[in-house]
Amino acid sequence: MHLERIEIAGFRGIKRLSLSFNELTVLIGENAWGKSSLLDALSLVLCPSAEFYEMKFSDFHVDHVIGNERASSLQIVLRWHEDYQGEYQARRYRAFDSFWIEDNHLKHLYVQIDSQIANDKIITHRHFLHADGRIIEHPDTDKFLRQLMVLHPIVRIRDARHVEVDNPLTTTAHNISVVPPAKNRESDRIQRRLDNTCRRLMTQPGHVSAAEIKSSISTLRSLVDHYFAFAPHSRSKAQPHCYYPLQNQHHDHSLTPFDQLIQPTMTKQAKLILMGLLNAYIRARGPVDLKRISRPIMILEDPEGRLHPIMLHQAWAFIQNMPMQKILTTNSPELLSVVPLTTIKRLQRTPQKTVVHSINNGELNKDDIRKVTFHVRMHRPSAFYARVWLLVEGETEVWLFNEMAQLTGYNLAAEGIHVIEFAQSGLKPLIKLARLLGIEWHLVADGDPAGRKYADKVRLLLKTDSERERLTVLPAKDIEHFLFKKGYEPLFRQLANISDNDQMPIRKIIYRALKKHAKPDIALAIVKYTQEAESDKMPLLIRWVLKRVIIMARGII
Repeated sequence: MHLERIEIAGFRGIKRLSLSFNELTVLIGENAWGKSSLLDALSLVLCPSAEFYEMKFSDFHVDHVIGNERASSLQIVLRWHEDYQGEYQARRYRAFDSFWIEDNHLKHLYVQIDSQIANDKIITHRHFLHADGRIIEHPDTDKFLRQLMVLHPIVRIRDARHVEVDNPLTTTAHNISVVPPAKNRESDRIQRRLDNTCRRLMTQPGHVSAAEIKSSISTLRSLVDHYFAFAPHSRSKAQPHCYYPLQNQHHDHSLTPFDQLIQPTMTKQAKLILMGLLNAYIRARGPVDLKRISRPIMILEDPEGRLHPIMLHQAWAFIQNMPMQKILTTNSPELLSVVPLTTIKRLQRTPQKTVVHSINNGELNKDDIRKVTFHVRMHRPSAFYARVWLLVEGETEVWLFNEMAQLTGYNLAAEGIHVIEFAQSGLKPLIKLARLLGIEWHLVADGDPAGRKYADKVRLLLKTDSERERLTVLPAKDIEHFLFKKGYEPLFRQLANISDNDQMPIRKIIYRALKKHAKPDIALAIVKYTQEAESDKMPLLIRWVLKRVIIMARGII
């Protein structure tokens, strides 16, 4: 059984949110846009200790848009579904017979936590629900809610910096919170030995023998299996779902994380990172010994913390083979470049709610996916974090708009604006991707026949948008001809080494300049010429485009 969806209203930084989960869900979004509140809601509702969390006044959402008004109610609804028909009859789920709801030939569970502020007191109710929201009355509701928490607890690891813990039995500011477990147990003795090996690997890697590493890996295997039933169900009656249909997977699903650790090609440094990750995963349960029937949901926050990109890729190959439901948050373009497109959920805060943007099956065809994967995910993965895409035809415009923005006092990167050259990847896939992810966009097209075709494509894709908002067509063949006519003729003649008296056609002057100098050099020369001019030479059209995308970016906040 998997957690399928969460609905949140009025909890901490979230006014309203509806989010669906895959077996792997990767959350991205700016600071204060609701990621932490979402993960807190999951952690509190599904804590490993199976204890009910008592809501506090600080848990109720404060709406800063309407005068810091505090909400008087909050609600969290979880929806679960079985992974295959008949899973609800498995021994661990039989007790929930009174609460199963059938939908689309699968059984579902709906759980609601509802809190109200009345007379300066907080009253909280917990229920199982029908699909239409009606409460399922049952005398032992609390008992079964706790049982659900036992079956699917949240195990939360803060970030990759846990491998630098000096004392693994203490809590650090940058690390997962760890509570010392009960004393005098065999598992605790084994875990202390494992902690010692990880510490020595970090401080004195040359003193840790291959035999000790092998023994520690074996210890990890036994501990993880003991605490988390790490191995997949052997009695599963269904083939595993294909959660990554939009991209080919290049890793071997037959390799378990432990098989990866004993690969001869893996360095000691890589083993340290991955052993530290697994060790932190074990310890994230706190003082609770999870049941063997438990199937935890792992939350891994910012796994890129202090990891070199090579180590990050090795850690990712390790994480994705962990056979459990996983929720990741990341600010790493490198990590985002390798996760499947369908797993990415981009959170965006609006005055009314937190909107979730994602890519579902069928919304991009195979050709779109190929182009997007190569031109955006592989070469510009940071573009996924942008607020606005400024789409341009060539390399000159990429340099020019970034540098011209600096002259007008704007830093495009700091504004969340990413300039993307679209000519090689094609225009339509980029616009489709931007819309699916909730990224604003504006296109600057040349005035030649190819540019006019791009402009026509944009007009067909406008829907309810105005053309002025999405499209600028240069009144010239290309950016070089446009600038030549807007006062930059002396610069192009200088670059082409052609005198003012030589009545050569414009196209030949520009051709010679481009032949003598690389496009980035020409773009930088244009910026320098603009900066050194006695009067303001920057064309009004370029100023307007920059102002347009700045307004777009700032309007998202």
